[in-house]
Amino acid sequence: MNPKNKKKQSEKRLAGLLFLLILFINACAGAPQDKSSYHLTIIGTADLQGALEPVKIAPNQDTASKTSSLVGGIARLAAMIKAVKAETDGPVAVISSGDDLMNRYFHTFKGKAIFQLMWEAGYEIYAFGNHEFDKGPQVLAEALRKTQWQSLCTDLNVENTPLEGLCRPWLIKNYGGLKAGFFSLMTEDFPFVTSGREVKLARQNIAAAQWAVSQLQARDVQLIVALTHIGFENDQRLAQAVKGIDIIFGGHSHDYTPKIAKVGQTVIVNGGEKGAHLVRLDLPFKVNGAFDRDGVRYTLLPVTATVTPDQEIEARLKAYQKFFPAEIVLGQTETEWNLTKDAVRRGEATVCNLVNDLMRTKFNADIVLNNAGAFRGARKYPPGSVTDKMLQEIDEFSNYAYMLDIEGRHLKAILERSAASFDEGGFLHPAGIRYTVDLSQTAQKIDKNASKELNVTRPGNRVSAIRIQDANGQWQPLEADKMYRVLSNSYLVNQQGDGYFWFKRYGRNLKNTYSTFYSILAEYIGNQGVLNPGQPDQRIIVIEK
Repeated sequence: MNPKNKKKQSEKRLAGLLFLLILFINACAGAPQDKSSYHLTIIGTADLQGALEPVKIAPNQDTASKTSSLVGGIARLAAMIKAVKAETDGPVAVISSGDDLMNRYFHTFKGKAIFQLMWEAGYEIYAFGNHEFDKGPQVLAEALRKTQWQSLCTDLNVENTPLEGLCRPWLIKNYGGLKAGFFSLMTEDFPFVTSGREVKLARQNIAAAQWAVSQLQARDVQLIVALTHIGFENDQRLAQAVKGIDIIFGGHSHDYTPKIAKVGQTVIVNGGEKGAHLVRLDLPFKVNGAFDRDGVRYTLLPVTATVTPDQEIEARLKAYQKFFPAEIVLGQTETEWNLTKDAVRRGEATVCNLVNDLMRTKFNADIVLNNAGAFRGARKYPPGSVTDKMLQEIDEFSNYAYMLDIEGRHLKAILERSAASFDEGGFLHPAGIRYTVDLSQTAQKIDKNASKELNVTRPGNRVSAIRIQDANGQWQPLEADKMYRVLSNSYLVNQQGDGYFWFKRYGRNLKNTYSTFYSILAEYIGNQGVLNPGQPDQRIIVIEK
């Protein structure tokens, strides 16, 4: 044999032995079952709500506290996404579980600015929230064309709609040999909380998840991730009902889980709101490819002023800001909006009627009750343009609308509390119910007992002639034993604001709609163009002393 060829063969043999040695060393390093041989990092957000600029987040949204700090911002998020990718050895998936198309950037640019900047910031996999549909599926489709991410719509029927071909029922991503499957779930309140129009729910959450899991398992994925927009409590029910989901990354309830929640074999986290934190999950896998649930690491990365914004995204954001007018015109009104204190705290108010009627129709409630103090502005708005600033002034506290079931006997006491709060912020404005308030009669009194619980110490008899509108539009007497579906706001329901303890104590099936006066009014006027308060209809008749 030629000495040169012999030398080459020896070199090849040596190289091969070295390669095998490296493989052996790596295999040995990963051989123990408590060590991971591979990992995937997932980072993301939920409910960004169009907050492309840093925003103030109060410690408790429902209190409308002004003690807050500037957090979030798409340029900071972009910088953090890049930093995580740079520091992480393995692959990184960047996700959103929806409700990002909202507020002034949405009103002005119809979603294109928000989605384009999110895409440029690094988002890769997207699940729709209900607010993505607030201006209809055509606007959503146009915004999606500004991205190249992969959108999921597992439980939505998008056939023959503008979204056809722009989203998929499930997705498999190959991360260097690891097959990860993703699917999405939409809140079952979708028909009530947004303008889905021709887009409909194809399946309920549990059935959709079972179908998606079966599809992904049939394709031998090693990890199944559900991007959900159903709320944290429903995420837990989902994990209990559907086996095979490894990770639930949720949204809709605006929660940041303080630590990983586990239901069975499923790990659950939620994406919070307005980009205050970037959620990070580090997912390890064993040498045999099995997902190591016990080794999952969960980190909430605060998006604060200590984060230097990404300069390119910051420049892109400022370019959009140049097109903002001082106020964004959402539509028109042909009549005056009277939000003075005399109007909203001393009897029937047409703007309050308007808001409550829209809420009752939207959520199919029997009755709507909102306190006068929830309607701000404190002035008269003349006919003309309805702007974002105007609606923000009116809905200063941004309390969420809550649904609950409550017996009629408690409604009488609630209305007596309202009558005792005449000329105050606790005076209630109704829809679906009408009654008479006689101020010459005895007012209800409430006080705290030894356990600091609120109770009625004097019943009051100012309220009479209570009638509830039935499904046929007829007015029927209040029935003490009947359960009514009531819509109110989180200040009254959760915090017993203005002394209204009945909602929380006696209410059943409480459900947060995550809708506010602002979002409901903005959605309606965006679709209709004109929004006019009507004439008083004597839903509250006040007899002065």
